[in-house]
Amino acid sequence: MDGPVARVGRREVRLLTPDTVADLVGSCAPCTYWQTLPRNGYRGGPEPLTLLTEWVRAVTDDWGPPGRVVYLEGAPVGHVLLAPARHVPRLAAFATGPSDPATVMLVALAVADRSRGRGLRKTLVQAAAKDALRHRARSLDAIGARPSALGHHPCIPELADLQRAGFHVQREHPSYPRLRLDLRNALTLRDEAAELLSRALARVPKVHPVPETPHPDGATRARVRDRG
Repeated sequence: MDGPVARVGRREVRLLTPDTVADLVGSCAPCTYWQTLPRNGYRGGPEPLTLLTEWVRAVTDDWGPPGRVVYLEGAPVGHVLLAPARHVPRLAAFATGPSDPATVMLVALAVADRSRGRGLRKTLVQAAAKDALRHRARSLDAIGARPSALGHHPCIPELADLQRAGFHVQREHPSYPRLRLDLRNALTLRDEAAELLSRALARVPKVHPVPETPHPDGATRARVRDRG
């Protein structure tokens, strides 16, 4: 299981905590669009940063850290937010919202303009998928905005961005379809890759794969021991 920090080269992918809410990036950060009721926003209530911090604390207490922040050379450059549908009030405004309150939803995926083209979106989606798998989720859903709806609110992920990250339309809508990343397929592919690697290493003289305890997210890993 990844710890609070997963290092990828000079990148650090850290769990979102109440103390790191201020590190969220993008034109819509900090934003409480998904954390508030439709047409309610945050006017007349707590400041966005305060309300979002309270939301992160509440989700963490009930389910676990609701996202990741990626840092490049110590500076925050992107984030992803995810949580069970029961913690995302704004879903009530969407006809494609899930009926199951336990459905794990990806509600934000942002990368700073200066850091685009570095594969950070893929890194963040992979981190979110692993977090969802640890909660035994079979899929990760998201509401996506088609091009005709992009200008309505900047905090709704773009359909194209989600599709490039591996999501597929689960429920159609002319403006806001619901997409899904099937985590069971992702898990199967990882298992198959591990098995192929194990077979390849078995054919190399004096190198034998040694199985380890299954990973908590269900994937099986193998390490190599040189008996020579």
